[in-house]
Amino acid sequence: MKRILALFMTVLMLLSSLSPALADEPNPIPVIAKNDISPTPSGLHHYMLICVDSWAADLTKSGSHTDGLILVTVDEFAHRVMLTSFIRDMLIQRPDGKFGRINNIMDLMSPKTKNGIDGKQGIQMLVDTICTHFDLDIHDFIVVDFQQVENIINAIGGVDITITDREANYLRNYPISATSTTPSLSGGGTYHFSGHSAVIYMRIRKVHTEEYLHADGKVYADTQDYGRTYRDRKVLSSIAESLSDISYEDALKLLDVIISNTVYTNMTTDNLLSAVDLAMGLRGVPVEHIRMPIEGTYEEFPYAGMATKQIDFEANRKALHDFLLDSFVVVDEE
Repeated sequence: MKRILALFMTVLMLLSSLSPALADEPNPIPVIAKNDISPTPSGLHHYMLICVDSWAADLTKSGSHTDGLILVTVDEFAHRVMLTSFIRDMLIQRPDGKFGRINNIMDLMSPKTKNGIDGKQGIQMLVDTICTHFDLDIHDFIVVDFQQVENIINAIGGVDITITDREANYLRNYPISATSTTPSLSGGGTYHFSGHSAVIYMRIRKVHTEEYLHADGKVYADTQDYGRTYRDRKVLSSIAESLSDISYEDALKLLDVIISNTVYTNMTTDNLLSAVDLAMGLRGVPVEHIRMPIEGTYEEFPYAGMATKQIDFEANRKALHDFLLDSFVVVDEE
């Protein structure tokens, strides 16, 4: 009996030593009160793009998780277009004060109603969470699903994407249609992607990206969610490049396509037309991008049965604000 008890105690000790993080609590997260969020500088405009993890999202019937979070920032004075992507498994403080993953906010914060759920309230909670964690004042947002992203890309005639051999092998094994790229996919290189194949490319997680310059000044490849956020930014950049010479009339037609392929937006028609005017004035401007969190400011942190990443929010706020405000105005004193 003593031997059995000793063996039992040994097993318990081994289990506890193998997974100490399961019992750990996350570090306090220094969220910012809404009233203390820094105002957006004049000339800077934020638009939050939210992609739902679904091919046919319905915010009134079921909870929705987010697959992609990208902030589009336009600086009309400095003539800059910037993309900031946020990883899905970032550990945050939810609006109810509990810890959780950022991609679960829309689902958890969407209250049930008599006939379904109020998914719109969950969207606003998600945007508010991004604002209080990164000291951003975001008002405008657009929510889409995978099918709608596909439709929008098809409406502009597809996008050009340069891929690696490893990415090509993944896509060929997926498989995507032989006619969904031009030329037909064979190996690494630049291809013209249809909407469906572009969405599949954006969702790749298990294959490293091409090597690229990161915010820490080093060049290397990404994988998992970091790779997915990079591919999201890459496709959006390619879309912007393909529209560099679009006419105002065609831009309005594209706006109609976007409106008809949106799960939900809080932007009015006037808001959307103003955004089109801004975009027309910045056609051909190189798209800059950054990922939150930046390298060296996060650690893996299993929490409540979830794989999450605990990040240094203060370091990332500084990095993000340095990126967004890295502009200058030349003053003629003569």
